[in-house]
Amino acid sequence: MTQFRMSNGEFRIGSTATFIVALALGLLVSPLAVEAQQAGKMYRIAFVAFPTRPPAVSLAGLEAFRHVLGDRGWIEGKNVVIEIRSTELDKDLPEVAAQVVREKFDLIVTGNNPSALAAKEATTSIPIVMAVSGNPVGAGLVGSLARPGGNVTGLALMAAEVTGKRIELLKEIVPRLRRVAAVYNPDTATSTFSVDFVTQSEATARALGITLQRAELDPLMGANQWDAAFAALKKDGVGAVTVMEGPRYQLRAPEIAAAALKHGLATVFGFRAHVEAGGLMSYGTDVVGMWQRAAHFADRILRGAKPGDLPIEQPTKFELFINGKTAKALGLTIPQSLLIRADEVIQ
Repeated sequence: MTQFRMSNGEFRIGSTATFIVALALGLLVSPLAVEAQQAGKMYRIAFVAFPTRPPAVSLAGLEAFRHVLGDRGWIEGKNVVIEIRSTELDKDLPEVAAQVVREKFDLIVTGNNPSALAAKEATTSIPIVMAVSGNPVGAGLVGSLARPGGNVTGLALMAAEVTGKRIELLKEIVPRLRRVAAVYNPDTATSTFSVDFVTQSEATARALGITLQRAELDPLMGANQWDAAFAALKKDGVGAVTVMEGPRYQLRAPEIAAAALKHGLATVFGFRAHVEAGGLMSYGTDVVGMWQRAAHFADRILRGAKPGDLPIEQPTKFELFINGKTAKALGLTIPQSLLIRADEVIQ
């Protein structure tokens, strides 16, 4: 069950099971309310995204978003249309967002900070729902979590808060760990999200007596480049790697996992997709659950709520996934304490 914490201290439940209870009540009035309030209008929602081929978790999230909207009475082809507008390069996002504004979409949904920032720059009137964001206040997306203001609202990863936890997990599974590399995108090196990632990683590593080595690695690198980069880290005495969240790193999940395994490096990520691709561990938010909650934001806005009045929600439950096969290949024994806490050990 995934809970979401609102900035005013209240909690909302975000699990599918709980949605069923809520929807059982909401569906009694939802379709009629939509028909009465939005009679005859076809609402258009744009999902502004990059890269052109979104990671699997984003596609799964978008599907969950569609499902919850449908349960709330928003039927595609009847009273709502959802269109994906994407680009391969994030530098082209401003033009994608500008085109969405020119076409007068009724709502914009985003799945990462670059997309949300481009949308925010393009319009101050069309509502924007962030299904996933990192430190939206620091990034300048909203005024505050409790009172976003403007036309942007949605959900925020508690990435900074869990970044340090990943270092702790690496230390548990590799007790003699002395040096960890923090991998992050050089294109975002000065962003609040990247700075938080490095700062939190360094603070936790220092407390555990571990040296943290910064590694700015382009997520667009090919397999040979990842192999060379990890070989160099291993030569520097690095024993494990923590990788910052990011859509491009997810697309390179198999290459990153293969290179890490080849050079005997334990790895930890923010998303399960990396573990499924062969990474050792992931610890982070249920992203699909965030997309489900995003659909509720969209529903309220389409019914007339102002995005600036809807507090940003943050998840309070996090998931731990471990790849048992990778642990064995690295010669690591998963401590019983981790096995008990893991949501799943993938074999």
